[in-house]
Amino acid sequence: MRKVINNTLRIFTISAVLVTTLLVSLTYYAQSGMIMRVVPGVIIILLAVIAAAFYISKRLTRNIMEPINSIDINNISEADIYDELKPFLERIANENEERARTEKIRREFTANVSHELKTPLTAISGYAQMMNNGMAKDGDIIEFSKKIEKESDRLLTLIDDIINLSNLDEIGGIEDAETVDLSNITEDAIRVIEKPAKERGIQIFYSKAPALIKGNPTLIGELVYNLLDNAVKYNKDDGKITVFVGENSNGVEFSVKDTGIGIPEEETERIFERFYRVDKSHSKKVGGTGLGLSIVKHVCACHNAKIRVKSKVGEGTTMYVTFPKNIEVKKSDPTV
Repeated sequence: MRKVINNTLRIFTISAVLVTTLLVSLTYYAQSGMIMRVVPGVIIILLAVIAAAFYISKRLTRNIMEPINSIDINNISEADIYDELKPFLERIANENEERARTEKIRREFTANVSHELKTPLTAISGYAQMMNNGMAKDGDIIEFSKKIEKESDRLLTLIDDIINLSNLDEIGGIEDAETVDLSNITEDAIRVIEKPAKERGIQIFYSKAPALIKGNPTLIGELVYNLLDNAVKYNKDDGKITVFVGENSNGVEFSVKDTGIGIPEEETERIFERFYRVDKSHSKKVGGTGLGLSIVKHVCACHNAKIRVKSKVGEGTTMYVTFPKNIEVKKSDPTV
């Protein structure tokens, strides 16, 4: 491309020199009174130069644009294109790829939401119709009412999670961050999950140190609760949960270790996708919306925190969330 541009510049430079020479000559002949003799020739030369410049510039432009127009935007590395344009075209290709990925996620989310909403609504409608048509015996009405209540709670939880994710997508960050003690928030969440944990014989071991971070206490509380709740739901009966809050060389760390079913290594990245479930049969048994870890990842992005997973099938999972010590609150859209 550099060679083509250089040739173009040479041609226009030569043309400019010719035109300037002609104008100087016209000025000289005008002063000497011989202008009328040279005007016809000068006009012919000017027209010839203009025509030649027009033709050459058109041809050079076509030569420049031809390889650009023939590019396969999805195969930039194999394209025979000017090196100077490759970074720009690669950026366009990446943006197109990101747009396609986002559209795919949107379609999958819409399909999953429809399915997840339909399941409890179908159950509620079925039990209600049986009761309304007199098909339910007196002894069944209480049982059906409990099932309707359970499915209604599931539906409301799903809607709340969808609204939370929508709000996180909308704000993309947090404002008016507060200084909060992560250990206090963790203690509050442990008190909430202690009852379902004890019902399954699961022991909770908690070690802490004062750990101050900046952020939204409600969102951080939701992050902590979701990780603890998963540690109970996907744990084994009579299992253990080890919780740690404190500082290390990387920042303020919150970790939850369980002795549960574990996650296959190839699926550890996908667990943060909306509605993605590693063990669908187990997820159906324990309940949940499949949005908890998506919310966790969004909250991490809002607080500039990093989350990592260490897991082994059949032995358990450990979730690590690290907040920077001097957190700089984001106000731009997180890429999650």
